Amino acid sequence: MLVGVAAVVAVAAAAAVAVVVLRGRGDDGLAGVDTPAEARKLAARVALKPSDWGAGFRPGSPYEADGVVPQVADDDCGIAAGPDDDVLAALLRDSQREYSGTGETVFARSVVFVLKSARSAEANIARRQSDTQRCRTLYSGKQRWQDVHEVKMATPEGFDEMTVEEGRLAVDATGRSVDEPYTQATGRKGQLVLRTSVIGSPQQNRSAAVAALSRMLDRV
Repeated sequence: MLVGVAAVVAVAAAAAVAVVVLRGRGDDGLAGVDTPAEARKLAARVALKPSDWGAGFRPGSPYEADGVVPQVADDDCGIAAGPDDDVLAALLRDSQREYSGTGETVFARSVVFVLKSARSAEANIARRQSDTQRCRTLYSGKQRWQDVHEVKMATPEGFDEMTVEEGRLAVDATGRSVDEPYTQATGRKGQLVLRTSVIGSPQQNRSAAVAALSRMLDRV
């Protein structure tokens, strides 16, 4: 889900996000993260900076937000706050790039949620996938995302599973009609879940979002 162009892709059709969940050292050999302080340190390391998206990207406005609450689609497909009892830390970073030749602006987002357990991570990606399959249109205030659908893709190396959502922002936060395509990719490996979103470049959204997942996984 994504929420807002200027805010980048603020949730899958209203959110653009990356979730990291670690606790204890499991079969994947992931370092334990049990406290909010450890979780914040991990989130800061994994969340992408402008340069990670490529040359020419700069910080969004706002650039960084911490304490982000997971978002879900309610029964009417409106974007709502989801459960956050299992969240140790959350960090969101937005980046953007303007292309002078075409006038195109690309917005990119990564969000990191550090949760308490692998079960919570699995539930997070399952809910995201369920919302994508259930809601063809998503709402948040004046904003509306249409043509929301799941895209089947091969899972990148290193992940246990991945789900990809695509659609387009049809009405922005001011009530203005727009046509902004977006891609949101969510990958899971054990207790680790990453989510990224890209909006504004239909030719590159998908490849950029999926490549960003692998870049984040490399930092764990």
